This record gives sequence, C-alpha cells and structure tokens, in this order.
Amino acid sequence: MSTSAAQLAANSANAQRATGPRTPDGKARSARNARTHGLTARDLVIAPGEREEFEELLAGYQADVQPRGAIQQTLFNELVAAAWNLRRIQRMETDLYARAATLQELDHLPRHKSRIERTFHRSLRELRALQTSALIAATLPGCVQCHTTAVTSAIEIAKRTQFFERRDDLPLLQLCLQDPPTPSATAELLETVAATA
Repeated sequence: MSTSAAQLAANSANAQRATGPRTPDGKARSARNARTHGLTARDLVIAPGEREEFEELLAGYQADVQPRGAIQQTLFNELVAAAWNLRRIQRMETDLYARAATLQELDHLPRHKSRIERTFHRSLRELRALQTSALIAATLPGCVQCHTTAVTSAIEIAKRTQFFERRDDLPLLQLCLQDPPTPSATAELLETVAATA
C-alpha cells in the first residue's frame, strides 16, 4: 500500500518543524543515541577508568597461560577479550537491575553473554590442546621432534612413535622421516609392514 500525496506533504511539513533536542539534557541524551554496549565492537572497549583493572586481568591471564607463538597469542587475545567482556556484561546487568530497567533493555545481554562465554571456552580449549601437544612433542625422540609443527597432533605422533619404540625400530622411523626417504628405507619399511601384517 503506497503513501498518499497528502500524507507525504504532512510528513514533509512535520519534518520541517522538527529541530531536534533543545535543552542540554536532551542534547546529551541525543548524543548517546548511537552509543551501544560495545560487546560487538571490532576493538576491545576499555573505559579510561578501567585501564588499570584490565591490565591486572591481562597480567593474571598472561602468568597463567603463558602463550607461545602466534597461534597461541591469537587464541590468548580472544580469551582475554572474552573474559573482559564477561566482566562488562556483569556490570551492565547490575546497573540495569539497579535502575529497574525494562525487559527490553535486559533482553540483549543474555545472548551476548552466551556468545562471549562460548568464545571464552573455545579459546581456552584450543589453547589447552596446543600447549598439551607442545609438551608431548617435547618428549618425542629427536628424530621425530624436528618434523613436528605447532599444529601437529603430538598425541597421534606419540602413538605412532610408541609402535616403533616397542619394536626397537626407531632407526627405521628415522629413515622414514628422511626428506625424501631413500629407496632402501622404503623397502625396509615395506618389509616390516608385511612381516607384521
């Protein structure tokens, strides 16, 4: 259904009379219209008075997690941002309840809280897996360690390495890891596999 010409003229006339807020209080409220909670902001929102608290949070997590490498640092940054935003949400909830906010004002916080909690736990889980793999990789034989990267599954490598260790075939494993494997190493590996089958 389209708008009539009379309605368009009335809307235009009303728009000409609207001058926006006139009082200082009205102007201040209007200036805050575009401001949101910052929970979906591209950068982490830290108020000037909260900088010291954020630095304490960051230092505590840094001491506990001790990220190493670019991948761990990226996950660590996500973890800290999520932890900080969860604190902010808690403050927002307290503030909204204290001033008896409407249900509509409270409605969006649980969704953001759930999303941020998932990010926090996912980052923590992935950091834990990377750091566990790094620790396991450090216990692998030297001939295997030099072929692992930060994202390799050290648990899987350890299982396969243990197979060679049980059979006293670490030299065979070392031959298999040569880049490229020599024909004699390939033949020896095929003989070993055929014998165990």
